[in-house]
Formats: sequence, C-alpha cells, structure tokens
Amino acid sequence: MRAMMDGAPAAARPPRDAGAAPLLSLSDVRMSFGGIVAVQDVGFDVMPGTVHALIGPNGAGKTTMLNCISRFYTPQKGSMRLLTATGEHDLLQCKAHQISRLGIARTFQNLELFSELTVFDNVLIARSIAMRSTLTEALLRLPRQRREEREQRERTQQIVDGLNLGAHAHTLVRDLPYGTQKLVELARAMALEPVLMLLDEPAAGMNNREIDALGDTLRRLQAATGATLLLIEHSMPLVMSISDTITVMHNGAFLAQGSPREIEKNPAVVEAYLGGGKSGKRR
Repeated sequence: MRAMMDGAPAAARPPRDAGAAPLLSLSDVRMSFGGIVAVQDVGFDVMPGTVHALIGPNGAGKTTMLNCISRFYTPQKGSMRLLTATGEHDLLQCKAHQISRLGIARTFQNLELFSELTVFDNVLIARSIAMRSTLTEALLRLPRQRREEREQRERTQQIVDGLNLGAHAHTLVRDLPYGTQKLVELARAMALEPVLMLLDEPAAGMNNREIDALGDTLRRLQAATGATLLLIEHSMPLVMSISDTITVMHNGAFLAQGSPREIEKNPAVVEAYLGGGKSGKRR
C-alpha cells in the first residue's frame, strides 16, 4: 500500500479501464437457513478501484451476502470468484482464515476490537500478518525480527495518523467514543493492505458530522490506495456521495444496480427502499 491519508484533500480518481475485468464476480448465490432463504440466487460484479454499495431494507440479505464472500457462511449454490494479480481464486474453495491472505479485509456491524488494548496496538496486531521472522528469531530478538518489528510499528503509525487517530494512538479503545472506535476498526482493516475491503455499516451509530467526516475518509482511502470498497450502509447521503455503483437487494433477491443517479430515480428502488419518492440526498 502506498503512503497515504496524510490529511490532504482526496485526489481525483484516475479514469478506470472500461475493459477491465471484475475484481469480484458473484453468480447465482443462494444461502438458506432451514426453510428460510436469506439470499435468493443473487449475482453482481464489483469492478476494481471502485466504491460499490450494497443497500436494501433490514432483512434484505446484505450481511448474509458479505458473510458468504468472507466465508463465514457456505452458500448452498452459486459462484464467487476473486481476480487479483496472482490469478483467479474460487472463494468457495477457501476457508475463512484464508480470505485475508487473498487480500480481502472485513469490518463488522458489531465492533470486533481489543477493548483493553490501545488504538496503536489494535492496528499493530493486524500488521503482524506481514511479519516473516520465525518464533525462534522473535524469542532471541535476532536482527531480522527487530527490523521487521520496527518497520511494522512505523507502518502502523502511518495508518493511525492517516485516519486522524494519532491523538488517540495510546488510548485504550474502551475509552473512546463509538464513532472513533469505528475508525479504529477501519484502520485495522487497512492494516492488512487489502485489494478488497468489505465494510458492514461503517457509519452505524455516527452522527451527521461524523458521517460526513467518514465519507471524506473513505474517498481519500480509496483514492490513495486503489483498494476496492464494497460496503453495506443505511446512510443514504453517504451512499449517494461516495459510491460509483450501487446494488440493491430486497427480500433476499437482487432488485437493481446502477449509478447513484440511476438508483435514486429507479421506481422499484424508490418503492422498496428509498421511501416513496424521497431523495437519498441530504437537504
């Protein structure tokens, strides 16, 4: 991941290759729990270097879809493929613990942080996946282990500072307000240097000011790293302001897909989700 998020305004996104292959391709994904079908044969593509929102009412199947992609669930049917610089990967052949090695990072609706550790240590733990020194080298504090530890601490500080968390770096996570804790979880995901970030309701619990700041942060993150963002979000102002593409689910099924402008004007979406003609834009 390139040096990033130094507090400068978001850079303009470079033009995307219209002929580029999808980073993530989902086809006919079906997930049921007993007699309840949570995802009904849903498929869509996520293009590289984009912000792709997955929206829909509560119970639409959005989080279930993310759980399938991140391999917490195994769908009964369908195809899920990730195309990276190392080749095409069949996600159905991967275990949950292998997903991060493919370049997929995930945040959750409910915070998954070490509340008794500092912000810095939470992010540093995520960075440990990049270390190559052995247990013996760590125990004996050999040169390679010391060098790697120094490098990872420097990289951790860059990530913390990039998300404007520097003032909280040595604060215990439990002592932070909820909105700041959400940023810590985002920092942990960034620490994995992913090609695809799965963000499950990153703005949940935030006030309008925090949501606006999060939108700026996500735009800077995407522009600086080139990572692809697939996010579930109920804040329509946030979705409409940062998304390149929006996929809408309803009652577990695919409903529509398009640009924010197309989705905002889609009668089926307005009826099912946006609220009988109310614009998703903040007034």
